[in-house]
Amino acid sequence: MRLRKKHIALFWLLASAGLVFQACRKDEKAPLKKTPYQRTYINPYTIFPEKYGLPQLPQDNPLSEEGVYLGRMLFYDPVLSLDSTISCATCHNQKNAFADPVKYSTGIFGLESTRNASALYNLAYSRVFFWDARQKTLREQVLEPIQAHNEMALTLPLLQQRLKRIPRYKEWFAKAFDSEPDIFNMALAMEQFMLTIVSKDSRFTDFWPGKFSKLTAQEREGALLFNGLVDEDPVTGALSGGADCFHCHGSVFVQANNPNFGGIASNGLNPLVTDKGFGAISGLSSDIGTFKTPSLLNIALTAPYMHDGRFKTLDEVIDHYSDHIRFDAPNLHPQIKVHGPKQRLLTPTQKAALKAYLLTMTDTVFINNPAYSNPFK
Repeated sequence: MRLRKKHIALFWLLASAGLVFQACRKDEKAPLKKTPYQRTYINPYTIFPEKYGLPQLPQDNPLSEEGVYLGRMLFYDPVLSLDSTISCATCHNQKNAFADPVKYSTGIFGLESTRNASALYNLAYSRVFFWDARQKTLREQVLEPIQAHNEMALTLPLLQQRLKRIPRYKEWFAKAFDSEPDIFNMALAMEQFMLTIVSKDSRFTDFWPGKFSKLTAQEREGALLFNGLVDEDPVTGALSGGADCFHCHGSVFVQANNPNFGGIASNGLNPLVTDKGFGAISGLSSDIGTFKTPSLLNIALTAPYMHDGRFKTLDEVIDHYSDHIRFDAPNLHPQIKVHGPKQRLLTPTQKAALKAYLLTMTDTVFINNPAYSNPFK
């Protein structure tokens, strides 16, 4: 009887121990609950000034501090190129309003691009991207130079593998998108960063649409020329009045953002077209030789000018519109063509005034804003 009691006691001791062991094993196997990272979303009204109005932002890619910072890192990181020597910032320098101060940018292995690098700012208000307006979203736009053979020349699968091996990107993709590094979210992050690049502190922006007390006498004359219609003397036929710049470079953005109303145009550069521009995208003969109309904000910083970088100075640009329009260029913008075949022929004084007005558009706050600078320095 005593032996049986000992066996019973031993049985319960072993059973209890087994239960404790199983409980411990169950605890060990139970996965730890992951607490999602709480992103810090950005109120768009803190980025875009009231004078500009709120742009139509992508609903499926809300701005967050984490997403913008991730996009900023990617923008400045040469790991996005095949030989890790070229970043987006290589051809889009902040000091040049995110343009490139050369006619054609140089990609990997010294290969040249075929068009002048566009300036990057106030992109949230643009409807199309690239000189030939071939993309309608920034997330699509960013993938092209990465893959272009004469720019960054990297395949997207290889880039994704690279990003997954870099600790900082594993950390920041998790923060921004709760994901491993991947190409889709990379494009979204870069879209977020570029959407936040805003130029809004030039003297012109303060002046617009008509605080003439902000301008000098010469700048006021330039403003009247810029925004004035061309007049034609009914007797002599001579042209006078304004320079009619505002039709393609109007509003506070100094740009026709609507591609259907001056946002894609020909400005009389060539009678023989070697670059079809938007015509190569649309396939329409009526679009051959037309290109996206750029903003003139920060125009003093973005030389050389035009899609092919043909003009080195602002004086050359003004001379073109005043004295050298090719009225035999195909698909010439109607507001230019209507004055032909006569040139406007501005006087040296008028040209100097127009240039002085254009110089008020330089935003020195924007080009020194640390929020847009290289995060690795």
